[in-house]
Amino acid sequence: MTQRFDPTRSIRYDLERGQLRDEEGTLRLNIPAALLLRLCESAGEAATRDFLSALGTDIGRRIQAALGQDLSAAPIESWAEHLGGQLALLGMGELLIERWGKALVLRVRGAPEELKGLIGVLLEAVLQRALGRELRLPGFSEGADAAFLVVSPSTSEEVYRLAGTGASLLRVIEVLHEKTRGAA
Repeated sequence: MTQRFDPTRSIRYDLERGQLRDEEGTLRLNIPAALLLRLCESAGEAATRDFLSALGTDIGRRIQAALGQDLSAAPIESWAEHLGGQLALLGMGELLIERWGKALVLRVRGAPEELKGLIGVLLEAVLQRALGRELRLPGFSEGADAAFLVVSPSTSEEVYRLAGTGASLLRVIEVLHEKTRGAA
């Protein structure tokens, strides 16, 4: 049976010592999001991408350790629950998983506006570490949500091209499904 995400001991507050620790005993910080965003802006896009990629790799490792199995064979719902829990602990928003035919979409609701465009970098690193596969997550802004289409690196070129023309997530998925049907 797959272990469910349990947030009850994810963050431990030691007020006597003035510390926060996670379930592994690693020190954590609780800082205002606006200050972290200012730091990322000052560091520049490359450093912010590197930071989010490293954070994503750590989250992927945590998910892999929590589930203790080959995640590529695990049900999507299992690793998605853990990924959603980890994102929530960071204050990065609520994760929703959507299947549109053969397409898989990761939707993040309530993400900090300034990081919406870069959350895909974090999610890519999580999935690469946890699943052991290189994937791309082209992002689409849909109102208050950020939606990320999970695709292979070879398919991502077509998705980025279509998105660059202003195509919506729905239109991109339609085009990919049409190509799949045409190839069969």
